[in-house]
Amino acid sequence: MRSIRRQLLVWLLGGVLVSTLIAGAMMFIKVREETGELFDDQLRLIATSLPTRIVVQHQAEEEDDELNDDISVQIWDLDGKLVYSANAGPGLPKPAFRKEGHHSVSSASGRWQVFTEIRRGHLIQVARASRDRDRLAMKLALRSLLPFMVLIPLLGLFILLVVSRGLRPLAQLARAVGRQSPSALKPLPLAHVPPEIRPVVLALNDLLARLEQAMSAQRSFVADAAHELRTPLTALKLQLQLAERAGDDVQRAEAFARLGQRLDRASHLVRQLLTLARHEPQMGLPQRAPVDLVALAGQVIADYDDLAREQGIDLGLNAGDDIGLEPGNGDSLAILLDNLVRNALAHTPAGGRVDVVLARDGGHAELRVIDTGPGIPPAVRQRVFDRFYRCGDRGNTGSGLGLAIVKSIADAHGARVTLADNPGAASGLMVSVRFGAGTGG
Repeated sequence: MRSIRRQLLVWLLGGVLVSTLIAGAMMFIKVREETGELFDDQLRLIATSLPTRIVVQHQAEEEDDELNDDISVQIWDLDGKLVYSANAGPGLPKPAFRKEGHHSVSSASGRWQVFTEIRRGHLIQVARASRDRDRLAMKLALRSLLPFMVLIPLLGLFILLVVSRGLRPLAQLARAVGRQSPSALKPLPLAHVPPEIRPVVLALNDLLARLEQAMSAQRSFVADAAHELRTPLTALKLQLQLAERAGDDVQRAEAFARLGQRLDRASHLVRQLLTLARHEPQMGLPQRAPVDLVALAGQVIADYDDLAREQGIDLGLNAGDDIGLEPGNGDSLAILLDNLVRNALAHTPAGGRVDVVLARDGGHAELRVIDTGPGIPPAVRQRVFDRFYRCGDRGNTGSGLGLAIVKSIADAHGARVTLADNPGAASGLMVSVRFGAGTGG
């Protein structure tokens, strides 16, 4: 792409040059017109000032020194006989007409401007070559354009300085962006910013703020993840040492069994961390397409049906007929529902119920997961969406990332997640994900 500076210089200097040429052409036409009028007046004055009686010795082939060398004078009688001639070169047109006034006549020697006057039985004809008028007009026009030709280089230098000064805020903006530190992004100053660049600076500040927010969240996530991984890794090392010091096969088998459980928990934590990192709202959704929520919910329930039977929990699906399709990412929504169902099964006692309900309310699709577990106290319902937060009443066997992943995916879909008591039981929790209703917790 061509630089803005070059485009401005080319167009401005080109415009000045073209304007100068147009002004020169118009000036030439105007000067030529005024010169023609001046020449016509000159021819008329000469013709009216000549005497009608000319002495014979001044007759043909003799020139009058008092007359202009560029002007030809001929006096004819009414019978067509040349009485007097001055500066009448070859090719001068003869008076083939007897009409008085100004005329433009073509002859073998070129085009002539002629003034004819009939006075006292004589025809007086004063003529001048048209090329003389054009030559004088060109000379006057060029002389008038000479100041412009001198000013064009000065004007070009002035345009260069103005363009450079006008583009200086862009260079200052580039330097200000270059001085930004990745570890501490600050908004660009708006003082002394021209109005034309202010929208760009505002957009950059908005981008820098979002980048700072994303980087801050990433740093917090890395710090939290490092802290959370330290405990299971330490426990794994301790359990391995216990297995190594086991006195018999029974103790060793028990130690290795616990080691396997801790490895499963550590693996689950790592998977949850990777899932949460992949579904941060700042990352956006890789692909959007219409998603059949009923089919998706049926698949997730089928995946957990055996586990629910094993735990003695009634897991079911209740979907309306008007659910339809919801735009989004099918894999992400499957992870969202998977976390909700897993959490519900983990905290619902044997003999309880976990229902997945799909409904449409006010044109918005809504996904609800309702369990009959202990529920979450209203005082901490906002905090459970924080990463690694574990509610004491619900046990601490989880990673504390399930609801954080749910909210992250919901935010990326523009959905709102809310927690409420189970409306159909004495205890339990209802998690609602309402699509197309904005984000929030």
